[in-house]
Amino acid sequence: MSRDYLDFDVAVTREGQGYAAHVLASPAGEASAPFTLPFAATDLAQFMIAVGPPRVSSRRLVPAEARVVDVKEYGRRLGDALLSGDVGRAFRESLTTATSQGRDLRLRLRLDAVPDLDPVPWEYLYDSRLGRFLTLSQETPIVRLLDSLERPPVVHVDAPLRVLVMISSPSDMPELAVDRERQLLMATTNDLVASGRLTVTVLEDATLTGLQRALLDDFHVFHFIGHGGFDQQAQEGVLVLEREDGTAHRVSGARLGTLLHDARTMQLAVLNACEGARTSGRDAFSGVGQALVRQGLPAVVAMQTEISDRAALVFSHEFYYFLTRGLGIDAAICEVRKAMAVSDEASEWGTAVLLRSGADQPFSFTTSATAATERPESRLESLYDAAKGALLARAPATALPLLEQIAAEHPDYQDVTQLLERVRPEAAPADEGPTPRPRREPVTPTQPLPLLDTQPDTQPNTGQEIQQDTEPLTRPEPQPDPQPDRGGEDAPPPPDPHPRRKGNGFVRSLVGLVVLFGLFWLGATQVPKWFKGATADVTSACGPAPAAASAPTTTFVAGCATTTPAIDGDFADWDGVPTAPIPHVIAQVGTPQPEFGGDWQVVWDSSALYLRVHVVDPDIRSVNLATPGAWFNGDGFSFEFGPDARNLDPAATTRRGQDVHVMVGLSRDAPTSGVASINPAGRGTFTTGTRHPEITVGRADTLTGYDLEARVPWSSLQLRKAPVRGSVFSMNVNLSDATSAPATWRLRTMKSTNASRTAATQGFPHGWQTITLADAAS
Repeated sequence: MSRDYLDFDVAVTREGQGYAAHVLASPAGEASAPFTLPFAATDLAQFMIAVGPPRVSSRRLVPAEARVVDVKEYGRRLGDALLSGDVGRAFRESLTTATSQGRDLRLRLRLDAVPDLDPVPWEYLYDSRLGRFLTLSQETPIVRLLDSLERPPVVHVDAPLRVLVMISSPSDMPELAVDRERQLLMATTNDLVASGRLTVTVLEDATLTGLQRALLDDFHVFHFIGHGGFDQQAQEGVLVLEREDGTAHRVSGARLGTLLHDARTMQLAVLNACEGARTSGRDAFSGVGQALVRQGLPAVVAMQTEISDRAALVFSHEFYYFLTRGLGIDAAICEVRKAMAVSDEASEWGTAVLLRSGADQPFSFTTSATAATERPESRLESLYDAAKGALLARAPATALPLLEQIAAEHPDYQDVTQLLERVRPEAAPADEGPTPRPRREPVTPTQPLPLLDTQPDTQPNTGQEIQQDTEPLTRPEPQPDPQPDRGGEDAPPPPDPHPRRKGNGFVRSLVGLVVLFGLFWLGATQVPKWFKGATADVTSACGPAPAAASAPTTTFVAGCATTTPAIDGDFADWDGVPTAPIPHVIAQVGTPQPEFGGDWQVVWDSSALYLRVHVVDPDIRSVNLATPGAWFNGDGFSFEFGPDARNLDPAATTRRGQDVHVMVGLSRDAPTSGVASINPAGRGTFTTGTRHPEITVGRADTLTGYDLEARVPWSSLQLRKAPVRGSVFSMNVNLSDATSAPATWRLRTMKSTNASRTAATQGFPHGWQTITLADAAS
């Protein structure tokens, strides 16, 4: 069933200050055209949010329809940029040639010369002329092509396809629900196992030694689920395995490839670590997936971002389903993407990256004559049984994605609708572990980024092998149904988890009096506030409303923080707060980082001003606090702040006791926080200040830079009392990028919200921008 492809090979290279796309081989011959990346770094970050799992709170801010439209628009811009000029002409002619020959056209991208373009999600490339995403069709798959030091022969697979799974959750890393991941994988592939087409073996020992011993047996696929990240010091991607004592063992792609290289039948790796497909932006083989391909593994499928449980269920089943039907890996990935695209409203279908080294398929698959005939309903039965088992084990968060997938495929299946109505309110993360972080974990050498926000499950890990081809998985023994009476079923209802507690009449009477008093208090004090909508909340947080007056027109508007942001490096509290860019280059020395940039958010209350800054900066330099008077010889943000200066004389300089320059930066001594300093106004400018510990700072390193958030008390901004709603202040916000290589600090680039803000004009407040403290941001 393997497709017959013609190849359209495109290499992107640097040309002067820009890029060029070169068609190296195609049915239409060679061609070249300039290429301009149609995104800024911040656009790419927003795009990855748009295509991510909708279960993450920061991705629920826009409806599904808007997310899909955004994805199409991003993909169209990328497609128009790559397939333009002579390259576009060659692509269209090659499509025509392939169609006339009854063949398909495979787009193979070579990014060796431009590793900085490797993070671009090329899998979402949209062809405006065809009116579709290329990779959602077997006729036009997209593959990232890499050179390999070796080209192993094609492996003939007589069913079953043997998959070795490692689920790694070190004790000193954010907890991964090993049993839950295992149960989901078991449930979604059980029908393939039962048919004899697939075997899945889960390693009990997630160590490098355990993997080495397991590879003495023949396996065709290595499937990793766990943490992945990027080692800043070694400048290479890593997967996080476990040591003998259960702690984290960061393993590079090169070391992992050493083991997989000698596994003769191993042809494919699937990396469900969300940084498994990322590189440093400098070496195209520093990512784990790239390193494995270079060492001779024919194919790697690695995730660009985290994926939701629903998407993981669909991916695992459909990928192995199509591989065991004899589809080539290029076509199988296309079918998986289509299945993911139609199974949910999210756009996670482009998350998987296919890395290849050559044109040959890694497998030639044949079905055993003894393979059982699959029943169409077997997959639903497997998902349903696993969901019921999870409910009986009081693990609703495990049951939820299973039930949602059944409902998506067969809404009328048994009592799935009723179970979902029950499970959705109960599937709170508190039932099964810590609340998942809505944003990604920091990616640092000491804490790589986990793929899935999973919770620990309640069942012990037996480490046993998932059912082999000799015996299908058995269903759980009949147990009391977790549902109430569904009409006619013999299974008795489960015992009441909250039985009534008996007590004497006096206690009951006392409780009744307390309840009556509580109801009276609510009616007298709280209910009137509820009927006033948000007014009471805003008044409580930011003071009474000002006298009626026309709202001033200012550069920025800060909304009242009715919910105070927690300065903890989580950043979930900033969801829904409007974002403004920091776009203007106001200082530059030497060669800048083209990716450097960022945006900011702001809210306020009666106690403080709160700021959050998101920075794209692949080359981070932290501050050395051991150097007195040099708190910010590194990366960070700053802002000028003072009373409204619009009516001030343009020649007037900074006002002592009123204007301040606040600096917030990264610290080597505080990897999860930062350091703040205030430069006070001097004669015509700001003087070097001191560290201000009352300003609390939260920090998280990201895939492309870092995030900082800060709480700045009004007293630190020279205000003797809290400002009132409607107050106007003068303010600029700036970003600093320092060089990391030299021992001596040197500023590389500075950006600002204010294009007129320079070192020479900083001391003249009349030229600063303005901000209104309002009820709501706009």
